[in-house]
Amino acid sequence: MRNTVVARLARTLGLTSTVSHYSDSAECSDCGQPLVSEATEAEVREPCPSCGSTRQTINVSIVESVVARDGLALKAKRPGQKKPYVETISMPSHSRRTGKVVHRERLIDRDNNRYEEKVTDYETGEIIHHQAEPLREHVGHGSAKLKKTPGDG
Repeated sequence: MRNTVVARLARTLGLTSTVSHYSDSAECSDCGQPLVSEATEAEVREPCPSCGSTRQTINVSIVESVVARDGLALKAKRPGQKKPYVETISMPSHSRRTGKVVHRERLIDRDNNRYEEKVTDYETGEIIHHQAEPLREHVGHGSAKLKKTPGDG
């Protein structure tokens, strides 16, 4: 029964992820005697074996972990030029392949003809994807994909 109380409290507090740890205990509100009763309604509570009171204090402790990750993105442009000569990102990203949040690093260096991308699993540190190549050879991806013309179907 108290687990239901904990679940309701977690929902009330807006905890949407699984609670990583909780503990609860009950004691007599009048004398402080630890109680093992699972009842939550006053009409069906067992009286305290020490003082006979049916008043209970239920202590609940909920521990929840939240991980916050941030990143950065940079574009360097020269006056009068439309495209940046350097673009870089280093930030969390959702991986469609793994279904998890991963760390994505990407460098596009137009001055030095460089493209590099590395995707790392936050949990394991495993490199999921790494690609380093001359930028001119990086075709068929993202905005470099060939556009379909009407009638190519």
